[in-house]
Amino acid sequence: MKINSNSSVDHCAEIGNKVIRLFKEYPINEDSYYIDIFKKLLGLNQDLIDSINRGGLHNDRKELDEIRDTDVRSIFYEVIAKCNRQPCENQKNALRIKKILDRYGMEITDYTYINETVNVRALLSDLMVPELSDERASIPDLNGLLANLQKSQSNFDLANMQLIEDKSNRKKTKSATVLAKELRDLINNGLWPYLQSMAMAKPTKYKAFADLLFTIIKNNNQLIQTHLASVKRKKEKQKVSN
Repeated sequence: MKINSNSSVDHCAEIGNKVIRLFKEYPINEDSYYIDIFKKLLGLNQDLIDSINRGGLHNDRKELDEIRDTDVRSIFYEVIAKCNRQPCENQKNALRIKKILDRYGMEITDYTYINETVNVRALLSDLMVPELSDERASIPDLNGLLANLQKSQSNFDLANMQLIEDKSNRKKTKSATVLAKELRDLINNGLWPYLQSMAMAKPTKYKAFADLLFTIIKNNNQLIQTHLASVKRKKEKQKVSN
């Protein structure tokens, strides 16, 4: 019984987790080959999980960009609202702030990540100069909104730096697909045949583990076969409908 070669990286990681739990439930300390396989499997499975998890980082950046966009719009809306009032000193102050905002425009939220970052930083720099302290104070919520934007921009910068670092690390590390194949091969060609032979030689010591591993692989393969059969049926229906 071998793990189906069509098993996805997620399926392989799940099998790896289950096998590691079996290793912990059936410790055989005096078997050096058994221990060596366990160490290799433990490292491979952790590398595989780390590689899978790294794949979702760009989603964090998208969510943080949406928060940043909201903070930018909030500043524009607040200042515009204070401009739309009868002439007074506070309105004049708001108009001075709006003049700076107009140099950038709310459309900076539609720019690429890099261009929006450049413009947001420049906007914050222009609005936070000491010379505009009275103007900012005349709009009660403005300083708080600017602080929100500074925070969301900082959070976005951190996520962006993490993504760049992750891309750099990926060039130095194996892909999830490669790691999943190595884990699958280690179980198929190393652990499983060894447990088969040892279960016959020393059943009281190895058979329980071997039987459970057989069940894990069997259940996974049935799941893969069911999925492949479903995909095949859908393709056949599409051909008939066309």
